[in-house]
Amino acid sequence: MPTYIDKEMYQQAIQNLPDIDALTKRIRYLSSDLISTKFKSDSNFPIAAVCFQDVSRTLLESRYALLESFAHKIWYLEKTSPPDEINAIFFSQFYADDAVLRLDSAAEHLAKAIVFIFDISDENIKNNRTGSRFKTVRKILLQPESTHLITKAIDELYLSKAWKTTISYRDDWVHNQPPIISGLGMAFERKRRWKVSDKNISKLGMSNSDEPKYSIDDLLGFIPPALIDFSEKLNITVEFYIKELEKKGITVGEQGLRVSLFRLKAG
Repeated sequence: MPTYIDKEMYQQAIQNLPDIDALTKRIRYLSSDLISTKFKSDSNFPIAAVCFQDVSRTLLESRYALLESFAHKIWYLEKTSPPDEINAIFFSQFYADDAVLRLDSAAEHLAKAIVFIFDISDENIKNNRTGSRFKTVRKILLQPESTHLITKAIDELYLSKAWKTTISYRDDWVHNQPPIISGLGMAFERKRRWKVSDKNISKLGMSNSDEPKYSIDDLLGFIPPALIDFSEKLNITVEFYIKELEKKGITVGEQGLRVSLFRLKAG
């Protein structure tokens, strides 16, 4: 198991990962307490800032998990002599799975931020429930706000091939049987082993394993693009939020969040 990552190994591991430092730094400045000074007491808009903090933290964790996935694959295949393919696949999949679960969680946090931004009611959520909160919010946004930039961003993410594949993998991992990954030995699907022919003859086929659905290279082929897509859409949503804050005299810059003292009236 790798005890450290040298500079060369680190650069090799992060080449397919997005740089989200600037985005997470801006989100870190979003203080719901200070933002609330410029809004009415019953406004939900400032609460979105808390959701963005949750998104940012979970996204950073997902990115870190992917970094570990790449690093373990590199370590066991390129730094270990002789190469250890089983451990490379096992640990790389372990961290890739973690990245997927956290990325899905980040999408749910983002959807909740959007609920607060547009003040979507609980009743509206209940009446349009379709699986996850992310899917439900997308469905609601496509109704009255189909031309809004946030709606476009969420819809594009939902329709992204990498995102669809990643969430499908997550759904199987959580709700069904975790997909079989090649290279980890015997694994079987949850199905009857007897096969009945057209002549109603039962035959029992014997095999060492069922066909895998993915390889580790497959996972590391679609999860990083999904993380990149999500980061881009999150940035669009955060930028919109910050521009709305500017209308209230709240600015977010290199030094943090500033509230204008000349516009204290809540609205």
